[in-house]
Amino acid sequence: MLSSWVIEKLEALKDEQILLVQDSLRLLPEADGAVHRFANESGFTVIIASTNLVFRELFEKATVSKETKKLLLIDRAPARRRAHASLTKAPPPFYPDLLSRTADTARIDISLRQFLIEKTGDPNWPQEANDPRFARLITGSIDAVLKAHASLRVAHPTRFTDHDFKTIVAYSALGVPEAAFKRPEARIYWRIALIGYPALEELDSLAPEVARSIRDELRSAPAPFCWFADSPPELIVRAFYLSTILSQHIEHWKLLLTNIDPDLKAFSEMDTSLIGEAAPELVSIDPHRADRDLLEVEASLSKDMLNLILLDQLKLITNGRFAEVIESEHYSVFIRSLALLVGLDSLLSDTPPLAAHEKLGQVLFAEADGKKDLFIEQRPSQAWANLKAAYRLVRSIRDIRDALDVAVKNLSVKPVSELTFKWFRALWNDRRVNRLEFYLSALERLVFSMDFLPRPANDLPPAFLAAQERIRERVGLLRDEIQKTLSVLNVRYQELVAAQYKSWVASDSSEVRLTSQFLRRCVKPNWDPQSEKAVVFVFDGMRYDIWDELVRPIFEDRMEIIADHPATSLLPSETHISRKAIFAGTFPESFDTRRGEDALLKEAMQREFGYTGDVEVVAPDGMGTGETVRYRAGNIDFFIFELCDKELHKIPVKTLPDGRCVPGRPLAFIYQQHIKDIIDTEVMAIIRGLTPDTKVFVVADHGFGAIGRERIRVDLPWLNEPNDCFYLNAWLRQTLSSVGAPRKVRDNVLEFSVSELRMPDSGEAYDRATKQSWQKKFESIIFPKTGYALARPKANFNPDAYSHGGISIQEMLVPMLAMRVKTPEEGLLVLGSIAGPAELIEGEEAEFKMPVELTESHKHKELRIEVQAVYQNKESTPALSSLVQYVAAAGGEVVFRFVPDATDASDEERKTGIMERTLRISVTYREAQRMVRKARSIRFSMRLNSEKIVRRVPAHLGKILGLTPRSMK
Repeated sequence: MLSSWVIEKLEALKDEQILLVQDSLRLLPEADGAVHRFANESGFTVIIASTNLVFRELFEKATVSKETKKLLLIDRAPARRRAHASLTKAPPPFYPDLLSRTADTARIDISLRQFLIEKTGDPNWPQEANDPRFARLITGSIDAVLKAHASLRVAHPTRFTDHDFKTIVAYSALGVPEAAFKRPEARIYWRIALIGYPALEELDSLAPEVARSIRDELRSAPAPFCWFADSPPELIVRAFYLSTILSQHIEHWKLLLTNIDPDLKAFSEMDTSLIGEAAPELVSIDPHRADRDLLEVEASLSKDMLNLILLDQLKLITNGRFAEVIESEHYSVFIRSLALLVGLDSLLSDTPPLAAHEKLGQVLFAEADGKKDLFIEQRPSQAWANLKAAYRLVRSIRDIRDALDVAVKNLSVKPVSELTFKWFRALWNDRRVNRLEFYLSALERLVFSMDFLPRPANDLPPAFLAAQERIRERVGLLRDEIQKTLSVLNVRYQELVAAQYKSWVASDSSEVRLTSQFLRRCVKPNWDPQSEKAVVFVFDGMRYDIWDELVRPIFEDRMEIIADHPATSLLPSETHISRKAIFAGTFPESFDTRRGEDALLKEAMQREFGYTGDVEVVAPDGMGTGETVRYRAGNIDFFIFELCDKELHKIPVKTLPDGRCVPGRPLAFIYQQHIKDIIDTEVMAIIRGLTPDTKVFVVADHGFGAIGRERIRVDLPWLNEPNDCFYLNAWLRQTLSSVGAPRKVRDNVLEFSVSELRMPDSGEAYDRATKQSWQKKFESIIFPKTGYALARPKANFNPDAYSHGGISIQEMLVPMLAMRVKTPEEGLLVLGSIAGPAELIEGEEAEFKMPVELTESHKHKELRIEVQAVYQNKESTPALSSLVQYVAAAGGEVVFRFVPDATDASDEERKTGIMERTLRISVTYREAQRMVRKARSIRFSMRLNSEKIVRRVPAHLGKILGLTPRSMK
């Protein structure tokens, strides 16, 4: 409010060459984006200084700069220092040379009293309003001061005494402006005693008569409020909140309170019913103050105190008690976090108490009535968020693993003749086994890289550190066990492919569709090229977990599924084979894999749809991040995204100190920080532009799988040239039997003739030495079995973590769907556009708001939404806390307030002085039996070393620069 008032005055003078603003009360925040934006738009160079040395250096720099056209000086020197010079204090800015060139009308003295006069229309505000002691209290509660003044005018239309002024300031600083000039009610006691107590102590010296009357009122109030009149407030607040926490769990909490801290004995005689009434009321009045007070209480609990409360009294680690503690705890996120740490440890054990975990699952994840009103759900805690996310992942992983274990057990007795693609696809997708690797990666990232302990381990009882160590050990074992089980699954899947792939390519199979059949068997039956608009999304390298977790939820929100076909990549599952086969509409034996996709598509469109027009190559809109090219053929557009393929290639394997071999970049990091970013921005931008009833088709050319570490040597004579051998397939001149391959090779690879795969039997190669082209002949293609990789002759064997081109369920199963765009009203939730600042300066708090509204047909019920926001690029940058909100018929608003972390800037951004970021807000909610995700984004920039705002040194150094050396006094 003060900033906008100052900007109004500056706007009227923006044509002046020099503007001088004296802000002796420091009413403008140092990181004030409003002043920066005004200066930027009006062509001013800004100097902010409170000492003469700082001012002179910045003034000289601005003077010699060719870019300085106009000057805006903000003098922050306190009035007392300006009036009374001192050898021990840095002198204030001294600028007679600047004053001589500054018009009287271009000099603004920011007066708090003048601001109050203009805002209230009351000229009777006293000069004490500009007293720094009163000004500090007033600026911290401007809205409350205006409200208290309005109460004065209701009670007395003209009076304004010094006592009235102090009453306004006092009750505003205490957070109860409505109580000024009235007799306090019970609710007021709670505010004054438990929220306003820091200001009450300051008022003892500023307005003793007002403070005295307030304390007299407190003495007549019930405990604990009466104690605030004469006892240290910090002790009482600690006693109140500690009593609130303990009384939730233990009947003899008063005795325990005294044992925890004998100093609190005098304050233990609070009535339990009063606590039950006062605590919810209190946190509803000022949640931020209550959160700070609770943080102090939690920090005061020593290791021994925690041992007494949690282990001795609450028996947290025995008999599943953690679930009851979490269910009962409505205030301390610290205690809840420790209880959930124990719960996570228990869930990962061999024999977890299932009843306790069933209860805990209801507490954590059920959308129960009244849960939205719990104060603890609003308290931010990174440790709690990490633990909750990990617990959710472990629950999901356990459920999926149980289904996988049963399936693999059944597989062990099935002969190859009974294996079916339908069975594998149902297990992989319907039973969610495709998510296991992603979930495990996300869990490992949480367990090994994120904070699970709500305070340093040395400040906690050893039992909690031991729980964390067991969690890490068990997660590592869980990962190894699941990877072995997935390998067993892939062994049987390879047997299915070896037995049936030849029949899939020989003729149309009712069980499975191939990528080469996409146009004919997916698009053609579901699209009328004469009357309907259509869009095809081709995602290169999209694993099924990416589709199900990140892409499908945003598509399903705006579209209805017409057909979801079982589909597989061609073999080898390579981009130049499987993706080009999508556009060619046939097998690679029938087309030249070197031809462009647009040329192949033109022939396929004419053959399948009778389309005789051109296939137009269209450049992507905007930056086109993640998108390679677009094709347009009449009423159908093709969008090709390579985001998955590019991100999952070239990920090295690294060995950790504990001996574990892991991908250099975790899947979860790639998915959440890179792929999700592009999907939520670029892909969503296309989806939002689709008109209702447009047909939408989705397909991937292949997925990605882990590369085995066991080496199979391929000899050079078997190949036309070394480059025909890859880690996951090799094109041979002759069959393995013809070349006399060793048994180890024959036993650990699958071999197909090129004709069985419908691959070309020849190819052109170029000899760099002779500069001549020559023909290669191919007899067969081999693929390593699960756990193995092919070693290229005379080449270093160092496989990446993931690749494609082989035979695995991760590489071959691909999405293939037909959908229809719904009308906007067919969804459940509508997100508005994000509103927020486009430009910030370093240190400035940003506020971004996004309206959310239920569609008309769903306004009869309330909807629970989970909201996440991401802007950072670096993994080390602290994440924004996620939100849980409930949207009712009236709609709502998602609000994120934060100061962007300047350490997220790259070295290049530091050099240029601008950090540009995209804030992405994603909303997840349940609609029927599926989870839906919507997303919005907004660009903003933060000026790091602005050319308009000159930064010299950290602000605190300005207090010492310019002092007279001791030897010269």
